[in-house]
Amino acid sequence: MDFKQIEAFINVVRYKSFSKAAKAIYLSQPTISTHINNLETELKTSLFERSSKEVRLTPAGELFYKYALDMINTRNQAFQSIAEYYGRIEGELKIASSTTPCKWILPKVISDFSKLYPLVNFKISGISTGEVISSVLMYDAELGIVGKKIPDAKLEYYGFADDNLVAITPPNEKFNNISEDSISFKDLMHESFILREQSSATRQVFEAALISSGYDINKLKIISEVRGMETALEFVKSGLGVTIISQNVVKEYMDLKYVRMFHIKDLDLKRKIYLVKQKKRTLSPPARVFEKFILSKNFIGRHHNIQKP
Repeated sequence: MDFKQIEAFINVVRYKSFSKAAKAIYLSQPTISTHINNLETELKTSLFERSSKEVRLTPAGELFYKYALDMINTRNQAFQSIAEYYGRIEGELKIASSTTPCKWILPKVISDFSKLYPLVNFKISGISTGEVISSVLMYDAELGIVGKKIPDAKLEYYGFADDNLVAITPPNEKFNNISEDSISFKDLMHESFILREQSSATRQVFEAALISSGYDINKLKIISEVRGMETALEFVKSGLGVTIISQNVVKEYMDLKYVRMFHIKDLDLKRKIYLVKQKKRTLSPPARVFEKFILSKNFIGRHHNIQKP
């Protein structure tokens, strides 16, 4: 039994597919199959049920999976201790981030971090909050960054930045005639809405705030659900409707006066940005140092002076 076999096994479990596991760790499918067959021969048992389209663990496979994770974690911890002993911080760090912190926080943080640790390279996935959580739980990303907690006993969350959702509107006559920087949601109720997808934290925080304030979500005229805030901003810029997104990602659009931005008086749209990780996972040296680095930063949101054009 060796670590290559164990890693092959863990990745087949993770992706529920021999071919996807092979692609993820840059091996051929026959090589993955050989690793699994050799492991099963040594353990004298079948680890997977191969009759269905989706690869599933046998009871013995489920039992071994726990030990496989422990073995990989112990190996990583040993590497970490040796690396820290010699002062080496290098290698790849996989981070999954929801779109707001991916645009607002990560570019500056990674730039500053790379000046201190130039041998660390990053693999960043900009995805929805739900997908970030799945990536962390599946041992794909070591660290995740999200705009909302999704409770899970296997996860730990650390709040490290404050954010606020705002209404973004076209710069048309109606909204240009509003001189204040805030608006009541009842004045937006009959607008057409472009909203983020259901799995995004932005959408979930917005809907929770509506319910908390007694508004009926079903009465909103949602003309489009979009994946990504840039798409939402472009729709608003084109005059198709209004959207709800973080105040920290609209600077360029505000500077060019493509859109108006309003705080919503009667909705509590404040939220935290969180770092999330697996409780029992032993982080690699780059992940461990990056965790300390990002949690030590002081993030202050961009507060625009919202003036009548």
